[in-house]
Amino acid sequence: MKKYLTVALMLAGTVVFAQREIDENGRPLGAKPSFTVSSVEDVYLAKSESSVAGSEIKLNYSLPSGVTSGKITLFHPRRDEELKSYNLNSETGTVSISLKNLPISTFSAGLYDSEGKFLKSFNVY
Repeated sequence: MKKYLTVALMLAGTVVFAQREIDENGRPLGAKPSFTVSSVEDVYLAKSESSVAGSEIKLNYSLPSGVTSGKITLFHPRRDEELKSYNLNSETGTVSISLKNLPISTFSAGLYDSEGKFLKSFNVY
């Protein structure tokens, strides 16, 4: 008899005290998230689709809004060695990199703002 009473009280307690007004994230049912994630990046560094294979690579860049200058620095992929640096003078644009002037055809590019703060990296292989 005690077993049946215990089971009945457990079931009644679960039904009475169950939280039906909130979802698994703690929000009221039907509520939308407090913020949405943008699918478009504000800051990017990517290889241009129109890059000519072989002698030149074009990198597209975008700096954060309000920042109009910065630099792209090219690094050796396996050593701590700076290969070349390009100054940027607009918020978005394209940089043409001649592979003839570099000792190696693969490199890592780093995007920095005007104060030297690191923003983004991109590996070119």
